[in-house]
Amino acid sequence: MTDKSPITSRLASLGGGLPRSVKVLLVARFVNRLGAFSMPFLAVLLVQDHGASVTVAGLVVGAFGAATIPSRLLGGRLVGEVGSKAAVIIGLIGTAAAQLVIAAAPGLGVALAGAILLGLCFEIYEPASQGLIADVTPDHLLPSAYGLLGVTLSAAGLVAGVIAATVGRLGLEWLFAIDAVTALACALLVATTMPPTPRPARELGAPSRPRSDRRLLVLMATGTSFATVYLAIPMALPISLAAAGRPPSDAGLLATLAALVILAAQPLLRRHDDPHRRMVGGYVLLTAGLAIAGVVPTTIGYTLSTAVVALGDALLLGYAYTLVARLAPPGAKAAYFAAYGITWGIALTLGPPVMGLMLDQGTRTFWLVASSAMLTTGVAQHLSARTLWAPRPRANVS
Repeated sequence: MTDKSPITSRLASLGGGLPRSVKVLLVARFVNRLGAFSMPFLAVLLVQDHGASVTVAGLVVGAFGAATIPSRLLGGRLVGEVGSKAAVIIGLIGTAAAQLVIAAAPGLGVALAGAILLGLCFEIYEPASQGLIADVTPDHLLPSAYGLLGVTLSAAGLVAGVIAATVGRLGLEWLFAIDAVTALACALLVATTMPPTPRPARELGAPSRPRSDRRLLVLMATGTSFATVYLAIPMALPISLAAAGRPPSDAGLLATLAALVILAAQPLLRRHDDPHRRMVGGYVLLTAGLAIAGVVPTTIGYTLSTAVVALGDALLLGYAYTLVARLAPPGAKAAYFAAYGITWGIALTLGPPVMGLMLDQGTRTFWLVASSAMLTTGVAQHLSARTLWAPRPRANVS
């Protein structure tokens, strides 16, 4: 497999100065993201193909979310046992297998089993990949590395959205089948091109348990609130579009629009490097964009909402990951990312059932509640910013 496309060539040029392992990982994530459009359609697949109610679908997706919590912890543990490269490959292969179970599920029971299996595998590679970037990237390049990771996923989203909109009309189960294929392709790319990664060595005197780091706990609190809303949005959008008389697969086109906005905004955003101001601006735009969807629950409203929310996403790219990387001592990067990633597992556990209950009250209710929650999270993030950006205390070594 070669990397000759204009998009990936541009990404490679943006990654100048980054270690080879990071560049390989970015290209692999690009490949994986080409098919990683299935999860937002899990709820609507359960409703349309298996006859589940919106509330039941939310509970099933919540079961998937609960399973991602041990998945994250397992990913962090695997890094210490077999290294980052092997952990990434194991996670991707397991993810592909679970997605094939969902694609071929004859009924709701098998789909539920597939969703839980997917959750158990889905987050294994995240602590490994995020920790690897932190381990091999100089500190001053961390914002660029994690920002470029976000841009890479958005660039792949341009193609992914079109694939989702096209393939989704053939049958939503095909989205999961294609997602499995790209996960396997990503695993193959990592296996054949990434340099070997040894098990990380821990710094003497460094805290051995991330949960004892008070600043990480503060970041996890705001991160859980953000993730709960953020992960519910793409799952609620197909259902909201169906309520507005549009095919749920049109959410793929809106995903393409979001990716275009994020990529187009990058040259402008490079002029504004103050991370705190970007964070505040990002939350303001997220709040406004979600409110638009609640006030105007139509195709036009969802399109405008998507564009505004995407601009907010562009401002927040890499913010939380850079904070986690700087909070973590050497040798504990993957452990810190595994701990922080629990926020996404909690969000996936709580968010879908709450989403189902809100949508049962009407699409306006969901979007307006989501807007209020994002505003509250932004305020909390602003108030805690000084503590989070303070230098990490040096370990006592005697």
